[in-house]
Amino acid sequence: MKEVTVIKRFLINIILGDYTPKETRDIVKGDEIGSLLNRQWNATPSLESTHKPDYRKLFEKIREKTHPEKAEKSIHTQFFIKEIENLRENHRLLKNRYRLWLSIAASLIFILCIASVVFLSTTRILKKTITESIAPSGQKSQLLLADGTKVYLNSGTILRYDSRFGKQNREIELAGEAYFEVMADKKLPFLIYTSDIEIKVMGTKFNVMAYPNEPHIETTVTEGTVNVKEINGEKSVILTANQKASYTRSNRQLVRDVVNPVTFTSWKENILYFDNENFENVINKLERWYGVSIHLEGKDSVDDRFTITIKNESLKEVLDLISLTTPLRYKIEENDVTISYKKK
Repeated sequence: MKEVTVIKRFLINIILGDYTPKETRDIVKGDEIGSLLNRQWNATPSLESTHKPDYRKLFEKIREKTHPEKAEKSIHTQFFIKEIENLRENHRLLKNRYRLWLSIAASLIFILCIASVVFLSTTRILKKTITESIAPSGQKSQLLLADGTKVYLNSGTILRYDSRFGKQNREIELAGEAYFEVMADKKLPFLIYTSDIEIKVMGTKFNVMAYPNEPHIETTVTEGTVNVKEINGEKSVILTANQKASYTRSNRQLVRDVVNPVTFTSWKENILYFDNENFENVINKLERWYGVSIHLEGKDSVDDRFTITIKNESLKEVLDLISLTTPLRYKIEENDVTISYKKK
């Protein structure tokens, strides 16, 4: 019974793969197991007892017959299991390495994004800067834009454009009066925006008067073609040389007339024309021209018309000239002027 127990215990353990191949070989070669297997060998009639049994082959034969699946698993499957574990380990290492590289790549992308934002914010790509040119009251100025356009600014004028001017656009904002000599550019039209009017040109010379306190916006062309359009409406006119468009803010009327452009552009030559203008318009222009504040008393004859040419005369000389034909008294105190005007 003891031998049967030993045989069963050892055979079960060997068949189920509880021993390594080396341990299995040592057990099979042992005296006790060897004698038991030899006895089984001698009980087999098809074999000659004179031959020494091959215990290893006999053991393999017994194992295949008794429990082939377990035997197969104990010998061959362990190799594949080990290979699978190796593959799993390699996969884990690759995955960790991939995560590491992904983390590094994400960090680099984040750093590049931060660097790009810092770079762009310090340049003019993201941050649009506005350039403002001002001609103070009583003064005139000239400037040359990036596209080669010449601009003359009359007294009390503000001109604005952004850092993309001449590269991505040719758009400006105007409050006041300016004379333009625009360089031609088919790809980038020249656009002027006032409070109520948009002026579009390709290459021409023209004058725009758009003071905020004036009732009219006037565009006068000396050369080329200009398109004048109402910003918040459908009214528009095409102007050519010696034509003027006058837009009335109160009733939004846009009228085109034939004029002598010199009358409207001579200011840039330091010559101021009054051509049949009422006294209120004369006062407004004198304020800008001399940089003073004029207070008018007695407005019962503001509709009187004046035709005057001013070149180098002082304000006192101009008022003395007006007083020859118009009953008025004036007082000049530095930049404050008071005019008492009364119809005859």
